Amino acid sequence: MKTLKQLRLAKQLSQQELAGLSGISLRTIQRMEKNQSSGSPYVIRSLCTALQISPHELFTPKAAEPVDHQAEWAENAAATDARTPVSLAKNRHVKIINLGALSVLLFPFLNLVVVPVLYGVFHRKINAPAAREDALRIISFQIIWSLVTAVCLVMTPLLDHLIWNIGEILDVPLFLWLYLILLIGHIFSTLYLAWKLNQKKAVSKAFPNFF
Repeated sequence: MKTLKQLRLAKQLSQQELAGLSGISLRTIQRMEKNQSSGSPYVIRSLCTALQISPHELFTPKAAEPVDHQAEWAENAAATDARTPVSLAKNRHVKIINLGALSVLLFPFLNLVVVPVLYGVFHRKINAPAAREDALRIISFQIIWSLVTAVCLVMTPLLDHLIWNIGEILDVPLFLWLYLILLIGHIFSTLYLAWKLNQKKAVSKAFPNFF
C-alpha cells in the first residue's frame, strides 16, 4: 500500500495543489504525510476523489497521538470554502471547452477548431494537472472523432460503388446517413463528458490523451 505522499507525488502534485483540488486544508495534508493524523472519513474520501483512487488504495498510518476530528473537520470546512471558487473556476473552463465540441452542429468539423482555440484561451487558468488532463483528453477525442468521420465519409461512397450498391435504392446518400449516426454518437459523448464534469469526476481514461 502506498502512503499519501507517494500517491501525491505519483500524480505530480504539490501539497498546495492537492489541498486546492480536494478542499482539505494544507495543514491536515502535512499532518497525514508526517503520520501525525490518520484523517477522518470525510478527509479520506475527499483526498481519494482528488487523487482519482479508491479508498482502499490510500494507506494512512495510525496517528502517533489522538486527533481531534471535530477540529479537523472545522479546519477543512474553512479550507473548502476558501478554495471552492478557484476549483469551480477551473472546472468551469473545462466544461466550456467540452461544450465547444457542439460547434460541430453548426458546421462539419468546426469542433476541431473551436475546442483547441478554447483550450488556448483558458489553458493558463487551468493550473490543476487533473483538470488540464481532462481538457487534453477532450481535445484528443475531437481529433479521433474527426479523423474517423473523415475516413468514413471518403471510403463509404467508394465501397458502396464497388461492393454494396445500397446508394442506388436510397433517396439520401449513404455517407450522409453514416455522418448522421457518427454525429449523434459525438453529441452523446459530449453530453456524457458534460455530466462527468458536472459531477466533478475525471474524464474517463477510455478517452486517450495524445498530448
